[in-house]
Amino acid sequence: MSLRSTKHQQPFLDRISFRDSYLATREVKAQKILKVLRAQGLNLSGASLADIGCSRGHITERLAAEFAFTVGVDLDREVPSGARQFLYVQADGCLLPLATGAFDVVLANHVLEHVSSPERLLNEVWRILKPGGLCYLACPNRLSLMEPHYRLPFLSWMPRPLADRYVRWCGRGDRYLDHMPTYWLLKQLTRQFRVQDQTVRVLKNPEQFLEGDPLNAGLNRFVAHCPSWILKTLLPFAPVWILILHKEGVEASR
Repeated sequence: MSLRSTKHQQPFLDRISFRDSYLATREVKAQKILKVLRAQGLNLSGASLADIGCSRGHITERLAAEFAFTVGVDLDREVPSGARQFLYVQADGCLLPLATGAFDVVLANHVLEHVSSPERLLNEVWRILKPGGLCYLACPNRLSLMEPHYRLPFLSWMPRPLADRYVRWCGRGDRYLDHMPTYWLLKQLTRQFRVQDQTVRVLKNPEQFLEGDPLNAGLNRFVAHCPSWILKTLLPFAPVWILILHKEGVEASR
């Protein structure tokens, strides 16, 4: 997830204090992504995938086993250990050295908040997608009470100078590096796509999409019993959103 437009070079995993627990959930997260994509009716075995902000490639490697061709992109110089299963490209996620219209699927999993120009990132996603292709986009909410990367309450609510001081005071780094959007900003950023919000669908079906997720098991069981109309009303305050972004055009391979 270390992309040049963040204006820093420190790898994402080196910035977080909960590295072990983060890595332990990669298989579960990969399975969730695959289930959401399969629910779109895609023939994954015949499709190409670009994973933007792939970090050390833990999820990319798992997904590569399901796709015909997979590229992982990140700015880290260290080649991911799982790169035997996919092509690794060291590059700026907002200036991709990938061919226009080359991919059936783009994965932007918790990467939008790590770049200073999400518009440029999404424009690149649009460019490299085939007509009819889709992007899996997951993004945390700026209005979350607990900031998910630094594990500090109300951090993302603060003005940037105050957030920087808060991070330094808590010993979590020199400054606050992330830029999480609000729900309304995310809708504006994705307006060029046809958007299918999958957040409520995933939350209402934890047995289908979230099986084996130890971090959210209790909460998911509770949320699954909430009426859908309530969850949709509360979407602007969800901690994380999952969107499928469609590039309108000729249908992708089915």
